[in-house]
Amino acid sequence: MKPTRIATVVLLVSACCGPLRAEPPLTFKLDTIRGRVVYFAEAMERQTGVPSVAEAKDRILALQTANSELIPLLEDVRARAFRRDERLRNMEVELLVRRYSGSPVVQIIRVFEIAKDGKFEIDYWCQICAIAMFEQKDCECCQEPNELRRRKAE
Repeated sequence: MKPTRIATVVLLVSACCGPLRAEPPLTFKLDTIRGRVVYFAEAMERQTGVPSVAEAKDRILALQTANSELIPLLEDVRARAFRRDERLRNMEVELLVRRYSGSPVVQIIRVFEIAKDGKFEIDYWCQICAIAMFEQKDCECCQEPNELRRRKAE
């Protein structure tokens, strides 16, 4: 390839994709929040009386704190567990989260149940393979169903 063609390709890529430099990573801080995980639109409707459209009812998950603050959850595999397993939405939870600068959304790192008999770390467990997973599904190894696991937190 001739030098002028290489320069043309670089210019085209730069024009389409922006400068070829790495963006600085988003900064975050770790935080602990407590409450119940709910569907954001339904909770807003209960708080404000403003109905949302039907297709928004189960789109966004949020943690609702004791003072009714709604904190939207970034839905990765840890947050998706609350969508897949209704039992989790019935628990009072403490979430270790990442709060990214410039965003109201938090990312779940760890899940704890706050119960009358103590604080328990929550995950899913395959008895056969002894593998922990973050959501209810078949084991990634043996394909057997996993089970909700509660371990006493220290």
